[in-house]
Amino acid sequence: MQNYNIQTDEHGKELNLHGDEGFACGFYDELFSEFIGGYVPWHWHDELELVYVVKGSTLVECVEQSITLNEGDAVFINAGCLHKLTDVGKPDCHILNFVLSPTLIGGSLYSKVYKRFVASIINNESLPMFAFLAKNNDHTPLISTLNLAFDACRNKTPTYELQTISYLMHFWALFCELQPTVISKQPVSDFSERRLHLFLSYVHTHYQQNMSVKNISKAGNVSESECFRVFKKALKTTPNGYVLNYRLQQAAIHLVETNSSITEIAHTVGFNCPAYFTKRFKIQFNKTPKQFRNANKVEA
Repeated sequence: MQNYNIQTDEHGKELNLHGDEGFACGFYDELFSEFIGGYVPWHWHDELELVYVVKGSTLVECVEQSITLNEGDAVFINAGCLHKLTDVGKPDCHILNFVLSPTLIGGSLYSKVYKRFVASIINNESLPMFAFLAKNNDHTPLISTLNLAFDACRNKTPTYELQTISYLMHFWALFCELQPTVISKQPVSDFSERRLHLFLSYVHTHYQQNMSVKNISKAGNVSESECFRVFKKALKTTPNGYVLNYRLQQAAIHLVETNSSITEIAHTVGFNCPAYFTKRFKIQFNKTPKQFRNANKVEA
């Protein structure tokens, strides 16, 4: 299964559903070349996420943290954490991916298991992600167990749901044993991710309009210099850079999913000048809007 179009609300929360009420676990087998724009944009969700790199390399970014994963590596991304994945290798990066409800591992929200081993990790603000590296022998059992869970989902045996849950719970137990600090109280970072959420919520809601750093900074009730600091520290970009990239990402979605003209799309996503839009789009995606549409258009 694939999940190549990451739709988000105005707060950056992913709108795509993962799994269903009967089995709250989405399994994805994906190539980065198939994602709109060739990368996974900034987003967050209430689910836990586990990613394994089959081939190539990907840069995984969370707020104030980043790591490059290579073939054979894996990463845990915590619930509620903003993250982005970018292909940084020459071979088309191939990943396997679980996005799953925390209750799949911990059961009832009120159970002892959930409170002790799941909620305590979700609420650990110093743990946005944790990487498991193929070159680290201590990580080998976790990566192997995660792959057994992926195999169970891929093969779809009559009991694959039970097998997947069993392997994921075993993976989680190994994780807690390997890193007991993940379930301990950690000092909270002095950076407030909630402030960043306010900035992104404003951008995602108003990107179609004229926008300034002054407007964005007001959304977080801070000065413009502080707004710049937060974006640079958390997302490694400027407020204007984020706005530009978000507009271009939305334009790419419109090009693929609608028949609107390129000029109409340029105005829809906040560009006053279609020529400038085309220039920036080509820089971002290495294709003109027309070339991008022809290469990615979804047939009706």
